[in-house]
Amino acid sequence: MEKKKFLYGASIQGIQSFIFKTNKLKEIVGASEMVENICTDLFYKSANITRSDSNIILSAAGNIKYIFEDENKCKEFVLIFPKEVMEYAPGITISQAVVKLEQEDYSSQIQELETLLKAQRNKVPLTTEIGFMGLERARRTGGVGYEYKDEEVIDVSTALKHDSSNSIKLFEKMAGFKPKAAELSFDTNEISKSGKNSWIAVIHADGNGLGQIIQNQGRELIQKNQFSKFSSAIDAATKNAVQNAFEEVVISQHKNNSRYPIRPIIIGGDDLTVIIRADLAFEFTQVFLKQFEFESAKLFTDIDLAEYKQGLTACAGIAYIKDSYPLHYGLHLAEQLCSDAKKGVKKANQDRSLIDPKYGQIPKSALSFYKVQESFIEDLKTLQERTLQTIDGLSYYVGPYLLNEADALSEKLIIIQNEAVKNNKSKAVGKLRKIVTETYKDKSTSIFMMKRMKEVNDQFYSDLSLENELEAIGKNTKSQLLDLITLHSFKYGNNEN
Repeated sequence: MEKKKFLYGASIQGIQSFIFKTNKLKEIVGASEMVENICTDLFYKSANITRSDSNIILSAAGNIKYIFEDENKCKEFVLIFPKEVMEYAPGITISQAVVKLEQEDYSSQIQELETLLKAQRNKVPLTTEIGFMGLERARRTGGVGYEYKDEEVIDVSTALKHDSSNSIKLFEKMAGFKPKAAELSFDTNEISKSGKNSWIAVIHADGNGLGQIIQNQGRELIQKNQFSKFSSAIDAATKNAVQNAFEEVVISQHKNNSRYPIRPIIIGGDDLTVIIRADLAFEFTQVFLKQFEFESAKLFTDIDLAEYKQGLTACAGIAYIKDSYPLHYGLHLAEQLCSDAKKGVKKANQDRSLIDPKYGQIPKSALSFYKVQESFIEDLKTLQERTLQTIDGLSYYVGPYLLNEADALSEKLIIIQNEAVKNNKSKAVGKLRKIVTETYKDKSTSIFMMKRMKEVNDQFYSDLSLENELEAIGKNTKSQLLDLITLHSFKYGNNEN
């Protein structure tokens, strides 16, 4: 008689609100460490399994899928795990579902599990915190007062975040080594301190087409006992890619006894969220996306997915904000920018003229970025129309940038940097800034200034391909000028820019 198997699924809700309920980096770091632990150590301990258990299909980024071979053990786990999660991380809720695995059609059962999980998300969870009207509340979060910390009443969730903030599991996952406590940033101004201004960036990256692979080929992967291997490969690709980006971009900027200008928030599955010094963000994202493509292709060689032998691609959004700005606004904008990049990838796939001869195919990873200079963030489309579009219709939102386009932008930044060093530091970029300002006031004046620049500094004008920008201003299409000025200012600007 064939042994019964049960596919268990869990989805953690409220992760972002749990992590970004505060603007204090120390509490954000503690919360992110707790989320990382829920899908790993807490899950393994509750299920009485090890990390190497072959029945683990997925265990990262707020999602768990596991095949139970014992019905009673499955029932017992379903009863105890939600309570353990909510006691460990008050404010987090969990949805669970179980379907019986039939060998004939795994794909329909995976789909059934996802449908059940979606239904469970609509059920209001019971809170583990009980507070009467007469009890003191935490001022920042509204939760029931638990203890005094630094002359402030905090709730139990905040207290647990403080306790977990000393954990270095996520940072070690990103860096590949254990840092010293004195090298870690616990406040946003510690991230920006080693730079030339007070700007930081929230980066959010997400893989492309993962859901489509699971939907279309999940059955085949399970039947070939490769689903767990597939999930591990994606997790490893993300981890290896972020380690390479950290080593190439951040380590080179690190000085002895100084704090690393970066803190990871989410590293799991195909998801990545980090807070980083602004001048490092663009290059860090470029390296991560390239390495994610490379690492996933390398790790997919042993997995029977003919259509994806070249690996997965990813998109990213970068929200540039002041170090005192609410981080949850930055994350929300970074997610919108990431979604916008995904739309750009779809458009590129439909436009065969965008095939890059260097790659021989359309580069499918992309990134978008935006610099916040307002006190309130609205949806991305509204921001674009209000801040990046002139009265005449010229747009300064050029993104999303495909990887080859981002490389070309980086080459132009080097040209601007060399010109700034050679020619009175910021004189060249200052002229470009004035031209951008004039496009919002008087288009004809900006055109005159651009033509004048060609007469005065023809080599710089030619090297930077400013003829294209002049044409964009004249025809009211899209110009890269503001993007170049923005990225340059993070490296060589000051607190005011």
